Amino acid sequence: MECKVKVNKKTIPCGDVSWGDSEDSLGMEFSFSLPFSYFDPQQNKTLKVGDIVTIYIGKKTALQGIITQASLGGGEYRGYDFAFYLNKSTTIIQFKKASANEAITKLCKRFGVPLGSMPKMPTLITKLYKNEAVSDILKDILKKVRHETGKKYKLRMKGGKLEIIEVGAVKIRPIYIDELGRKCECTHACSISGTRSIENMKNSVTVAGSSEKSAQVKATAKDEASIKKYGLLSVVETDEKIDAAKARNRAKNILKQQNKVTTSFTAEMPGNTNIRAGVRIYFNRPEAQVKGWYKVKSCTHTFSNGNYRVSCEMEN
Repeated sequence: MECKVKVNKKTIPCGDVSWGDSEDSLGMEFSFSLPFSYFDPQQNKTLKVGDIVTIYIGKKTALQGIITQASLGGGEYRGYDFAFYLNKSTTIIQFKKASANEAITKLCKRFGVPLGSMPKMPTLITKLYKNEAVSDILKDILKKVRHETGKKYKLRMKGGKLEIIEVGAVKIRPIYIDELGRKCECTHACSISGTRSIENMKNSVTVAGSSEKSAQVKATAKDEASIKKYGLLSVVETDEKIDAAKARNRAKNILKQQNKVTTSFTAEMPGNTNIRAGVRIYFNRPEAQVKGWYKVKSCTHTFSNGNYRVSCEMEN
């Protein structure tokens, strides 16, 4: 397997490459090295900050992005996919009873960001954003959607377009080609280490108003069986403008998300470019008591000396 970088219509074999993203990040960060020697006419060419690059693993596109940093001595580069512009740009924009889809479309159109697939999100957005990063505005819109629907969404760049996926909704069973040319599931050749924990469990949720003079309880949700087994683990959410119906819905959604024993583990396995934060991967590893679909919280891909690996932080 070979790794190459395409820049300015030229394809160049490269050395070590790494890239990764997380469930809560917008965009992927990458770094790579190229053979460089100032005194060798065959290896004294350097890439420039601002160059657009495409990184290939074999024949598959791993990512596209922009070089944002280059070493003075040459040969070492760092960059981000095109979400870089959304993370670094600030704006002023106001929405009045716009659906989440309309708000996101308007914001991306202002900055010339092509939109890919996006689920229907009717949550109404009414807010004035002043001097905030575009990425933070997008995340806040999706946060409001999650409070109303209980669904968590992730922003990511794919094929030069911004797309929105529901976290955990995309399921994959990644494969790799072994030394004998056989197709094998990546999870069959991985190492697993992790824990089960109730440290982040919440089995009683209260949603209240946030007035300075009084704290009016708008809704509660609890799991009596969980409380009996694990003890009372409560959390209070406050919102100044929430009504009783929305408060009940939010309490129910928070309880559903947080009332669980968390299984989290690190999986080191052969690489596959389809592995990204927010997708679910199937594991069947009885020796680690891990079986079923688990969510990728974050992942780091590395290519070095012809060996392609990925390290994933997983959670149920």
